[in-house]
Amino acid sequence: MRILILGNSYSAKSFFELFKQNSENIVFSNSPNFENFVEFSGFNDIKDFCLANEINLVLILDEEMINFGLQEELSALNISVFAPSIESVAIIVSKSAAKKFMHKNKILTPKFLIVDKPQMAFDYLKNMKTPQAIRPDSHSFQECSQFAETYKQGLEIVNKFFESGNKKIVIEDYVEGKNISVWAISDGYSAKIIGTSAKYQNNVAIFEPEFISCELKEIMLKTAILPTISALASQGEEYVGILGFDFILTRNNELYLLGYNGFFDDINVDFFVNAFDLDWAKVFDSCIIGDVLLKYDFIPKELYMLTLRQDGEIKFLSAITKSNIKKYLKELELDCSEYKEAEKIWKY
Repeated sequence: MRILILGNSYSAKSFFELFKQNSENIVFSNSPNFENFVEFSGFNDIKDFCLANEINLVLILDEEMINFGLQEELSALNISVFAPSIESVAIIVSKSAAKKFMHKNKILTPKFLIVDKPQMAFDYLKNMKTPQAIRPDSHSFQECSQFAETYKQGLEIVNKFFESGNKKIVIEDYVEGKNISVWAISDGYSAKIIGTSAKYQNNVAIFEPEFISCELKEIMLKTAILPTISALASQGEEYVGILGFDFILTRNNELYLLGYNGFFDDINVDFFVNAFDLDWAKVFDSCIIGDVLLKYDFIPKELYMLTLRQDGEIKFLSAITKSNIKKYLKELELDCSEYKEAEKIWKY
């Protein structure tokens, strides 16, 4: 298979290296940090390259290219493209669009306000009774959500986000609980959960069966995942591909949806690359033609897996038992402080 990966993230690199392991694949990339780098001067260059080199599959992990409709342009040339359409991608690239979508479709999310002027935010924060999560509207990995416990902190965060060029920000009630990430694969009309993890500070992710029960997965599927896919389809915006869901589970077992991701995020991608005996290129191709839900089951090889972000690198560990995970952590002499903090939260 001849594959082109568009994107420069850790996730893009992980799949580039995975596809390369198959000697039957020839893999190209637009990232100068990967092998087989191809420099493109624009979308027409990409289209010409795909036709000239008989590319079988294009994996678009660059949100800007999705947002400008590259998926539609390549698909019109009968090139298989694994990426959501420009119509369905709004809930990923814009947090305000995602919040409006959740509210409209009765998907439980923390109370929120969307503001496009600093003064609106200041007026709202004056009356804050609980800590607030303040989020830039864009889905940027360089600019993360921040939390304000006081009015003064809120002012500083709001000013910082607007001064850095954000046109909108989202302010929402902070909900204390366990961060859970869930990934589903969708044919545009239905969806299947393919993986879940508990996250901490976007620096630790753990995959353990006791953290996320089958019952909880079913609740997530019925209350958020399937309603999202159905609502998009009813609008004529069928979402075909991987869609990530970021949840908060409180100690009272209340489940809130915080936002969406368009693909596996960097702290979790190693789980999907390493945990399954799957040819992901064929999985993606099956998703495009619509038979992935019937054709594939997503059963990990081992029960316990962990990823840690330290010193700019992401470490992935897997084991049959939890005690072996801890043993490997000690052997590798990794800093376990954040992992221990995460365990405290994940106990309930």
